[in-house]
Amino acid sequence: MKKINFVLMGILAVSSGSALAMGVGIEQGKNFTNLNAELGKESSGIYTEGHWLKNTQDGTQVGGVGAGYNFEVGPVMLNAGAKAVYLGPKKGDNGVAFPFGGGLNVALTDSVSVFGEGYVAPDGLNNSVKNYVEANGGVSWTPVKPLTLKVGYRHVSVDGKDGRPNHTLIDGAYFGGGVSF
Repeated sequence: MKKINFVLMGILAVSSGSALAMGVGIEQGKNFTNLNAELGKESSGIYTEGHWLKNTQDGTQVGGVGAGYNFEVGPVMLNAGAKAVYLGPKKGDNGVAFPFGGGLNVALTDSVSVFGEGYVAPDGLNNSVKNYVEANGGVSWTPVKPLTLKVGYRHVSVDGKDGRPNHTLIDGAYFGGGVSF
């Protein structure tokens, strides 16, 4: 726990030179709910984020924290980062994964953007599964600041190991909303 606090304090200290927007949001799919919070995800530089995702059909849960760096190039925001994720898939392979990946957000207008991101933790970067994959993509609309609405598609799956089956934890379209300050 001391290591996590030290890392978070370091990230905040490095990024304290600029104002960072903080945001919270919720996404609701047919069989899942995702709650998320982020700091600095909408501007160039370091960002942190956290989320908790639950499959409302079978009780599967995935929660994590992450950090990364945003690169802004005109209307395009690229990011690269890593996460620490708790897996609770109810299939006997509960554990943790440390995926890495990145994303892309393209502003089509001042209020409409398309986005996509993907993370993967191959064998060796997790303790209970052979491979962890997550992907998310969609369209966001900001009708008025600070409100943003989203529609998208989210997928999270694992490849089992030690005789456990491969399975999809979350898969489907969603509608979401959030605010940022």
